Formats: sequence, C-alpha cells, structure tokens
Amino acid sequence: MKNDISSQIYKKRLKRFKQFSKHLAELISAKPAYASDLQKAVFGTLNDLADYRDEESVDHIVRTQKYLQLLIEQMNKDGIYMDETHTWDLDNLLSSVYLHDIGKVAITDAILNKHGPLTPEEFEIMKNHVSVGVKVIRKIRAKIKENEFLRHSYLITGSHHEKWDGSGYPAGLKGLEIPLEGRLMAIADVYDALVSRRSYKEPLSADEARKAIENGRGTHFDPALVDVFAKVADKFAEIARS
Repeated sequence: MKNDISSQIYKKRLKRFKQFSKHLAELISAKPAYASDLQKAVFGTLNDLADYRDEESVDHIVRTQKYLQLLIEQMNKDGIYMDETHTWDLDNLLSSVYLHDIGKVAITDAILNKHGPLTPEEFEIMKNHVSVGVKVIRKIRAKIKENEFLRHSYLITGSHHEKWDGSGYPAGLKGLEIPLEGRLMAIADVYDALVSRRSYKEPLSADEARKAIENGRGTHFDPALVDVFAKVADKFAEIARS
C-alpha cells in the first residue's frame, strides 16, 4: 500500500513538473537569440532537482506576472525609478518570474504543504528555498552567456523576501539596498498569497489584501511602490477573481 501511494505521488508530481516544463519551454522558445542554450541549461538544472519536489503552480506565476506588469506600467506613468527601468525589457522581466520560487523543489512536502503554521525550526528550513533558488540560477548563468532574463531572475529570486525595514531574508537588506525587481515582486507575491487558498489558510478578500499591503508601507514594502499599488489595486482584484 505504501509503495502504491508513493507511486501515485510520484506520477502526480511528474505530471505537474512536465506541465511547468512545457510552459517554460514555450516561454523561452520565443527568445531565439539564446533559446537553445538557455533551454538546455534550465532543463538540465531542473532535472537535477526534479526528484526533490514539483515547482510552484503555473497559475500563481501567471497572476504574479500580471500584477508585476500593472505595477511597472503605472510606475512608468508616474515617472518613478525611471533611472533603473528605462533599460528594462518588460518581456524579459515578466519571463523571469518563472524561476522565482524554483528553490521550493528542495523543500519537503511535510513543510511546504503543512496544514497550520510552521514552527520556528520549520520556517528556517522553508527560508532555504531562496538560497537554493539562487544556486540554481547561478548554475544556469554559468552555462550560458549573460542575458537580461537570467539577471532579473537572479535578483527576484534572491530578494523578493527581503523587507523595506531590513527584517526580511536571506540577507536582511534594507530600503534601496533591495533590488527594485525584488521590491516589486514582494508586493505581487504577497498579494497573491493573501488572496489565494493555501493548505494552511483560507483566502482573504481583495479589500483585506489591499489593506494588508498598504499597512506594510515602510515596513515590509517600498513606500513609493505601495503608492503605485494603490492606484492599480482594483485591477489586482480583477486578476485575482479571474
């Protein structure tokens, strides 16, 4: 019986992993200049980790991409951080979201899908997904020429759990020390977590999630970006509903 259950779990994970891989293949196939080398590097590294755990749901990735696009477009309209974003390729930035939580393949189901809050010890283990993800992307970057997609991936993966007041992880970066990509992803990622059903919680309403983001202004999140978020919060809610 135990072997049958393990087999079913493995098949389920393999199916979800193939779905993720298909989406990633479609994503990078649109980048002909480096698609071949990038695809080999990405899938080589993912295959190394496939036995640990499946990747984050594709739905979460698609929603956070849409949230990020709203934030960046509004930020550009407001002329905020233009000295950094004027060189960005939006497609590359949004594509990089696919790898932001790849390190979770190394976190056990007992922790990742736990019903209820994590213990302090379990949370310390969970935090390791950031360092694992950074190592994965560093490995990919070592195999191919430098490109914007992986640069954004590296910064987002390594810094989207940092907090404006320095209380985040893994490096305890503070304020503008946190890469802009990470500060943007923090809002998108937290909002989606708040409005989504998880194994350990029920979803919050769009209004509750909006208030939570706004209450994190100057502590968890970049104050300027929270002001940007407030202007597109209704559109965030539409994406969450759809």
